[in-house]
Amino acid sequence: MNRKFVMPIIIICSIGCTAYFLKYKATRQPTEVILKNSKYTVGEITSDDYGDRRYTKGNDYTFRYSGGTIRKGHQNGEFINGRKYLVVYDSTDIRNGYLILDKFDITDSLEKYHVHKNYDYYDVGWSLPNIPFKYDKSDIEYEVKVNLRSE
Repeated sequence: MNRKFVMPIIIICSIGCTAYFLKYKATRQPTEVILKNSKYTVGEITSDDYGDRRYTKGNDYTFRYSGGTIRKGHQNGEFINGRKYLVVYDSTDIRNGYLILDKFDITDSLEKYHVHKNYDYYDVGWSLPNIPFKYDKSDIEYEVKVNLRSE
């Protein structure tokens, strides 16, 4: 192939990859900014606790947020593989961060309140007052603030 055509193709591909990363993949550590426009959804733990890895400890999890986009995260906590927990995220810009709350295991509540999967993920999102589960909303908000300070 002619070198004249190779360099522009490489440049276009690298610009495209950079744009994709900045738009969809770059996520900051969650801060109190997510409290302004927070929404809650269902996150599912997809791995056992990593234990003592060199750089990361904790569990992997996945969730779907508004718009149908699937996110994967990693967080340390007291999670059980396969269980579902509340995830809080910024509904205006997911790049402001998200976190999963280990104190709010909602696996059993999902069936009780008839919240079902849409294919492989839960396609729901609630504001704090509209969360259908019988948790004290101030406890949820407090737990989010505690997790934000410990991040």
